[in-house]
Amino acid sequence: MHIDWWTLALQAVNVLILIWILARFFYRPIVDIIERRRAAAAKALTDASAMRSAADAERAGIQATRAGFTAERDALLSDASKQIETERATMLREASERIETLRLERDAALASDRSAMERAVAKQASALAVQIAQKLLERLPAEAALAIFLNALSKQIKALPPKERELLAASAQAGILSVTTPSALNGTEEEQCQKAIKIALGLEGKIAFRVDTRLIAGVELSGGALVLKNNWQNDLAQILQHLQGDDGQR
Repeated sequence: MHIDWWTLALQAVNVLILIWILARFFYRPIVDIIERRRAAAAKALTDASAMRSAADAERAGIQATRAGFTAERDALLSDASKQIETERATMLREASERIETLRLERDAALASDRSAMERAVAKQASALAVQIAQKLLERLPAEAALAIFLNALSKQIKALPPKERELLAASAQAGILSVTTPSALNGTEEEQCQKAIKIALGLEGKIAFRVDTRLIAGVELSGGALVLKNNWQNDLAQILQHLQGDDGQR
């Protein structure tokens, strides 16, 4: 077999030239194009990642804003609820205080009316008692009435403590002992009074006689600062005071 080295060398040179031409005019442009496309794809991926990050950030911001709106709404609702509850409590307290004030005013008015009515009834009772006493006195003989009150006065004198009896005795001896009656006494009645007081005190003394129509009936003995009341006017006053005291306690 014969090999033509020149032909083989030329063909090798042609191959090298073809490779150089391909590398020079085809391979590098293609590589450049591929590199540019790869760079563009990488940039696109980077941009897409950045856009996705921006979208995620924006979505997070929207969620945060929504959460802020929700929190603000809840806070407003809570404040409104607290304010409504406070106002309701205030209104209830004011209404309760007003009701209590009205109740106290009503009770005070009722108490005042009842007190006025009790005073009016007591006044009427006093007037009626005086009228009854006067009617009864008209039917009772003057001597008998005087004897009854003198007997009661004698018991009062005898029941006095020793110091007060001594004061009456000293007043009688000094001539400042006085007997007051609702009407003037005659001589016999004055003697009857002096006798009863003498027996009760156990000594004689000078007695002055006075008149006070307000007594209605009975006698009143005065000696210095000591006064013994035994008359219907005083009895009626004590009865009315007792009745009024019982009404006040009720």
